[in-house]
Amino acid sequence: MKHRVDDQIMGNRFSMVLFGAFAGLALLLAALGIYGVMAFAVAQRRHEIGLRMALGAQQSQVMQLILTDGMKLALTGIVVGLAGVYGLGRLMRSTLYGIEVVDLRSLAAVSVVLLMAALIASYVPARRSAKIDPMVALRSE
Repeated sequence: MKHRVDDQIMGNRFSMVLFGAFAGLALLLAALGIYGVMAFAVAQRRHEIGLRMALGAQQSQVMQLILTDGMKLALTGIVVGLAGVYGLGRLMRSTLYGIEVVDLRSLAAVSVVLLMAALIASYVPARRSAKIDPMVALRSE
């Protein structure tokens, strides 16, 4: 009997591992995308950051500026995604039996994980921007 139960559960277990692997890959790709966007934004704003530092901005203020931009980007994405989840949940509820529109705990957990990934992905460009030498940044075009 144990063998039959294990055989039936194995399909579900494989599906869960596969979904978990895809979710981890999606999180990694999202973090790399945010990192790329923030690194590009820092490169584009190098002159501005150098000017701010030359006028007396501290490294912590520059890091806060870049991290704030990254969090605004992440929060906008989460709000749009939550709106999409709500709309898709309502559509699935009308089509399938027993589907809840929203699961607040799951959505909150996913939102927190995505915010943490965005914070980590934004931290590296923010730290790099805080170490820009103002004179080098102002001389470059």
